[in-house]
Formats: sequence, structure tokens, C-alpha cells
Amino acid sequence: MPKLRRNLLFGLFGVALLLAGLVAGVAIAPAVRATTQPAFTESFPLLQEIYQTITQNYYTPVDSSKLVQGAIDGMTGALNDPYTVYYTPTEYQQFTQQVNGQYAGIGAELDQVAQGVEVMTVFGGTPAAKAGVETGDIFLKVNGKSVATWSADAVANAVRGNAGTKVTIVFKRGQGQYTATLTRALITIPTATAQMLPHGIGLITLSQFSQDAASAFASAMQRLAPHHPRAYILDLRNNPGGYVDQAVGIAQDIIPQGKVATLVGKNYPAQVYSSSSGKSLGVPLVVLVNGGTASAAEILSAAIVQNHEGTLMGTQTFGKGIAQQVMPMQQGGYLKITIAQWMTPNGSNIEHKGIAPSYIVTGTQAPLAAAQARLGGTPSMNATVKVGSLWLTADGQQDALGHAPALQAGQLYLSETAVEQATGALVTYQTSSRTFTVNLGTHTLTAKLGSAQASLDGKAVKIVAPQSIGGAPMLPVQDLTQAFHVQSRSMGSGSYRLTTTY
Repeated sequence: MPKLRRNLLFGLFGVALLLAGLVAGVAIAPAVRATTQPAFTESFPLLQEIYQTITQNYYTPVDSSKLVQGAIDGMTGALNDPYTVYYTPTEYQQFTQQVNGQYAGIGAELDQVAQGVEVMTVFGGTPAAKAGVETGDIFLKVNGKSVATWSADAVANAVRGNAGTKVTIVFKRGQGQYTATLTRALITIPTATAQMLPHGIGLITLSQFSQDAASAFASAMQRLAPHHPRAYILDLRNNPGGYVDQAVGIAQDIIPQGKVATLVGKNYPAQVYSSSSGKSLGVPLVVLVNGGTASAAEILSAAIVQNHEGTLMGTQTFGKGIAQQVMPMQQGGYLKITIAQWMTPNGSNIEHKGIAPSYIVTGTQAPLAAAQARLGGTPSMNATVKVGSLWLTADGQQDALGHAPALQAGQLYLSETAVEQATGALVTYQTSSRTFTVNLGTHTLTAKLGSAQASLDGKAVKIVAPQSIGGAPMLPVQDLTQAFHVQSRSMGSGSYRLTTTY
């Protein structure tokens, strides 16, 4: 399955913020205030009575502010909506910094892998870069606590802190480990980056839809313009969303005429966002997405594809089809509340569904390689694996594997993770049915453990049977060759070069 990156900015997926008015740079709701409902009027005396009874009779002193916070959390929690939350003034300030790409930390992006939590990216000039932290390092301890079994979000929370404070981290690198003590600093993640790839392809990466996203995108386009790109790749992988108006602003630079999104809610009149700018890139466009592409990033993705201005490649997006506004409370603090759902140009809502790309490809390097191939660049990607090794190299980047490649009866076998990282194929394995489903591009292979009978795009085929090796279900590379034109060549000493043509 595709991996979801977390950066040390926040573990906040899919924040789509509407902009009706601005206070301190965060979306504020229109003048629709809460109305008193009869049920609440009848229940409020009971709530007040319970509060008074607890504060007067509980056997130890009670912090009344915690009781109030608990009541607030209970009300928002009863909605079963993770995006509706109350912020204290301090939490609100942190939220605004986060959604605009600022945080106090070490300056690294991390990911959940089989071995634990791995460093995926180190941003230049940050504490992590200065300490020599590298891509592929695995978190072992944070301030003396073992984090080997923690989630990526939990590790990120442990590493974050106030600027100027220190954090000591033990990393695993290869077969060894090292300790680094870093001083946290205020980190600003660039909203958009731009670079020219070979064969005249311009790459723009959007990390989030912060308040400057539309202008950052325009600036990125201007930086690429002197190189006269003949095609573009817009990378929205792991983009958690942000401000709706910024997604609309970028869409207006890509879509000459058409709907972008429609938002509607109980107290939010239907609002159609559209483009009539007449602007178009004028050249082919591929948009890269994955399971971390959420909310405003999904709004832009759907608008581009459904207005026929580009092609989606990658894996299913996160699936967040609702939008929030942040409302200041008269008694203090702020309530971020879901007030609307949004529809794609064709009238679909993607909540809990996501958007399916027309060309499936996953892994770290493969999506970019496949996009370049689609646009007339290099048509393949090379990866190197070694029997017995827990490391793989794909297009020059090293990735950790949970299970080492194995050689059995002259056949090279790869685990699910190894197949994904080496080829870009999306692999799922159902333990109950002992069945692999492998997707790459527009093709699907379904194979059962121990069986030489399989299905390729719905047609019966004979394959080399997948096997359980060392307790892990594994696929023969020969099956990938048969289904997806993955070529394998022995390099000697147990090493193999895999070449996947897209």
C-alpha cells in the first residue's frame, strides 16, 4: 500500500479552509451565529447542575477550566468529525503557523516504514541538515524514550517543541546507530518549488495550500518560463490541503473556462467557484497524487482532470470532501467547524472516497519517473536489489525494506514493499484469501499464494506461483516481467538490476 509521509510540521490531514473574511490570516465565518435550540435550552440546566455538583462535592480539588474544556471536547467529539475542534488562543496561534508552513522543529519529513519511522527528506539549512541527518535514517529514541514502535505522528509530536530548546535523537543508519542533539528552530517550508527536468519538462511541487500558495505557484511558473517547458508535472503528493481560495486561484492559471468546485452547507448558501480566466498552460500536464493528497489539493486535482487540462497519476487520494471555517468565540478561543461539503465539477463528493488516478503508480521515485515517461522523457526507472539485503536503491535513492529479496529455485522473489519501491506497482495482499493484487499503470494482476493460475486484466494466465518465504508472502520478479514488462538482470554477487518501463 502507498505510504503517507508526515513532516514535522503537523499531522493534520486535509484542512480545507474557506475565506469569507480574515482575522490574523485565518478564515473567519460569515455573520451566521449559533442559534439557541430548544433541546439545548432544556439540557443546559442539567449540564450546569452536573458542573456545580462536581466542583462542590468531588473528593479532591477540581480544576474548573478542565471541566469546561472537557465539556467542549465532548460536544465537538459527539459530532464524530475530527475537523471540528476548539482552539485555545495558544493552540490557535500554533494552528495558523502550521497551516502556513511554519513550525518549531528540526526540519525533516518522515514516513512510516516497516522498520519504524524513517527520515524521508531533510530540508537544507535546518537543524537536521546541520547535524548530518540523512534520508533513510530510522528514529530509535527521542529524549531517551524508545520510539521504535511509535507511529509517525507520535514521533513528530515528540520531536516538535519551542524554538531554542534541544532534542536528543538516536538514529539507526545502516547496521549502526548514532546520537544527535539538535536545537529546535522555526522552520518555514517553501510552499512551492520549481525545477527543470530533462527533456524540457518543468516540475512544480506544492507542499500545502497556505495563504501564499497561488502567488507561490505563479512565481514558480515564472521561474520556469525562460526555459520554455514543453510539458509540466505538478506534484501534489502528501499535500494536506489548506485554503480553498488558493486552490481556486491556482486553478484559474490552468483552467481557461469551467467549474472548479461547488460548496454547500446548512447555513452556507451554495457557492460555485469557477474559472473564466482564459489562461491555460498550453502544454501537457501530469498531476501526481497519493493517499496524502487531501482537501484543497483534491479540489485542484479534480478540477484539472474533470476540465480535461491534465492527467492524474499516482494512487487514490485521501478523500476529504468537506470544508471548515474558524470562528472566534465571544468568550475566548476559536472553533474550527465543518460548515460545508464541496462537489467536484461533475457534481461528485469525494468524502471518504478520494479520487482515483487514471494511471496507478506508487513508491518514492517511480511516480516521478512514470510522469516523465508519460510526457516523453526517459521511459523507464532502474532499481537495484540484493538477495538478503534490507536496502534497495531506486533511481539513486536508498529505501529500507521490511523483508530482504530471496532466491528460490532460480527465481528472484520480492516482498510487497520491495515491489512497490523497485517498480512503482501498487501491491495489496489479503491474508484471509492469500491473494496478491498488483496494479501498475492501467494493468492489474491478481495472484494467489502457491498457485500458478492468475488473472491479468480479467484474463486467465499462467505464472510462477507466489510463495511464502521466511514468513513473508513474496512475488516472483518473473510475474512482474510477464504482467508489467519489468526486466531483471543479474549484476553478480546476489545483486539484480530491475528496469521498469512505463
